[in-house]
Amino acid sequence: MTGRNFVHAAGTTQSTIPVKGINMWDGDRGGSKYKIFAELAPLPLGLETWTTLYLAITDNPERGNYYYDKASQTVKLNWKREQNEYSVNAAKELIEKLAKVNGGSTSSLLFTKGFGDDFCYHPLGGCVLGLATDEVGRVKGHKNIYVQDGALIPGSAGVNPYVFITGLAERNMAAILKEDFG
Repeated sequence: MTGRNFVHAAGTTQSTIPVKGINMWDGDRGGSKYKIFAELAPLPLGLETWTTLYLAITDNPERGNYYYDKASQTVKLNWKREQNEYSVNAAKELIEKLAKVNGGSTSSLLFTKGFGDDFCYHPLGGCVLGLATDEVGRVKGHKNIYVQDGALIPGSAGVNPYVFITGLAERNMAAILKEDFG
């Protein structure tokens, strides 16, 4: 996620949902190719900040994974902060291109150095369909335990995965109701 300061007012009355999107599938920063889709997410504070937020969705080739650590008997995430570099560079290039065209600059209002790369806006994975579950979300080896959310999806599903998750859950529940509950 990043923010952008404008050369014109952003407005004190803003919505709370993303209102526009920008595709940059042909980015090239320092010889590296980047793909990014950014949703413009207003900052509804009721006062003029000269800033808007960008939810940056990238085609990051890096993938993390969860694993079970027998020594601590806990589930751990295998992900290093430097794996965010692709996404941060893609967002930097987008903001730089926008600034060249119509001014403005990277905002540090909400994020250190202008980029928040320590969270996921739409987290996916963790209990992947067909691996940890059967093909409709029944947890393998456990009766009457079902997963029907974004945990079933192993990676990026494109922009906002809401409709994808909802459709998958509806399909799964139709099968489960028929097969498990008659």
